[in-house]
Amino acid sequence: MAGLREGAAVSLDWRVRALMWYGERTGRVFRPDVTVAQLRAGYARTNRDLGLRERGEVVQHDVTIPTDDGTIGGRLYRPAALTGTPPLLVFYHGGGFVIGDVPSYDHLARFFALRAGCVVLSVEYRLAPEYHFPRGHEDAFAAYGWARATAAALDVDGTRVAVGGDSAGGNLAADIGAFAAQRGLPTPLYQLLIYPLTDGTGSYPSRAQFTHGVPLTPATTAWFHRVAGTTPEEYASPLFAPLLAPSVAASPPTYLLAAGYDPLVDEGRAYAEKLRAAGVPVRYDLRPSLPHGFVNLAGVVPAARRALLDAAAALRAAFDARAASAA
Repeated sequence: MAGLREGAAVSLDWRVRALMWYGERTGRVFRPDVTVAQLRAGYARTNRDLGLRERGEVVQHDVTIPTDDGTIGGRLYRPAALTGTPPLLVFYHGGGFVIGDVPSYDHLARFFALRAGCVVLSVEYRLAPEYHFPRGHEDAFAAYGWARATAAALDVDGTRVAVGGDSAGGNLAADIGAFAAQRGLPTPLYQLLIYPLTDGTGSYPSRAQFTHGVPLTPATTAWFHRVAGTTPEEYASPLFAPLLAPSVAASPPTYLLAAGYDPLVDEGRAYAEKLRAAGVPVRYDLRPSLPHGFVNLAGVVPAARRALLDAAAALRAAFDARAASAA
């Protein structure tokens, strides 16, 4: 397929290729003239139609989270079978800081709640173009701080709080991991970063390597940049690009789940190496046949579901290890 990694030892998953082929022929793929409203609606539809469907009863309720500038929403997911005081995953959805929301990620939040045996707080951080950088990042810190401060009221174990997210959400989670201590917040127990954005300069080779037949291409990235209106100086901020941070040594143990057919794969690998060089325990898990955005397709792409099962198992193991050490 034109535009994919030349000489790759592993081909793009055939189910993903079929989905992209179908999308191109039915007009359900990205177009440069798409509006924000149209892309948000399409993203929600993709998650609804192709996202995970996990069996198990999960009790959910919406919450209001205070920030330094008003309030934002969030949704708590608690498996009905959980007993005792469970751990918490604070989760940030993907979508280039422009699209995506808590309802769109309902399937993934439920999946992690059930498979990792935890409560999940899915955060409705504010998006561009309505809100400019660093508003969404500040919302992410506010939600994490609120969750830590109200752990007892939320009936979760305040010593077992992890952060996670995919793509833009992975960027937010990485920021929490790297900079929470600088802001007077407890460092998370663990961070689950799924093909995270970690570099704002766009200088890594993979950024230009995937031009067709995958969910994220240079044209898609350019659209997000244009809509968000983020400046080059802002892109170079360590808050936007944790790869540029002077130190990430305060980050917690990390599981970085990467995709082979992803413009962000090089910077994700570089971030894993930066963490490791700083003494942070890292598990770097590359899924070579999958593209950026595979969490949104995991209901119909078995390889994507298997990747997420492994990520959830690692998160559960981190929670269990802390519980065992405290016993």
